[in-house]
Amino acid sequence: MTSDDTTTVLDAANEAAVRMMLEKLTDHDVTVVYNNVGGIGPIGDVAAQAMKDRNIDL
Repeated sequence: MTSDDTTTVLDAANEAAVRMMLEKLTDHDVTVVYNNVGGIGPIGDVAAQAMKDRNIDL
């Protein structure tokens, strides 16, 4: 568990890996990833961008 003042950042390689994995998922599964992380943090940001790029609504 992290405190509210902790910032987590993905390096370029890990961000690219998350993007690649999200590209392989169905639209529904991308929204599941987004919801599971609560839409926050670096994975939430990448999932939100994937949803925007693919025009996926919640």
